[in-house]
Amino acid sequence: MDDMPQYRKYMTQALELAHRGAGWVNPNPLVGTVVVRDGEILAAGYHDRYRGPHAESMAFDYADEHGIDMHGATVIDTLEPCCHVGSQPACTDLILSHGITRVVVGSIDPNPIVAGKGLRILEENGVEVVYDVMRAECDAINRHFFHYITTGMGVRTKC
Repeated sequence: MDDMPQYRKYMTQALELAHRGAGWVNPNPLVGTVVVRDGEILAAGYHDRYRGPHAESMAFDYADEHGIDMHGATVIDTLEPCCHVGSQPACTDLILSHGITRVVVGSIDPNPIVAGKGLRILEENGVEVVYDVMRAECDAINRHFFHYITTGMGVRTKC
């Protein structure tokens, strides 16, 4: 795919953003988002604190506050967008309401309430989804979250 090097460039930026939430979002995952169109970054965000806005929400809030039209843009996401309403709105709803045409994702969320459903909702609504861009790197930043979600147990770390 011709766009793959460009996706990797933006995913690297999304990963850098995601790392900013380290120590603040637990037990939630680290997530970074970059929204681009025609080679220009329109907005970006990251999950910055537990129960705080999700990365996508932070990016869309910025765009809304600055009058940036997101129609036809691509969302680069380190983790599959959520599709449920909890303490935050469903990111899939935000993506659809902003006219996003493509979502590039690194990791699939193993949480059973998401687990591929978010991406399926997007695809069913005409959004192109590109899977597994820099998956190893995206999985690595959330290895503790993935372990917790899949086993229900925390991860022991060395002191």
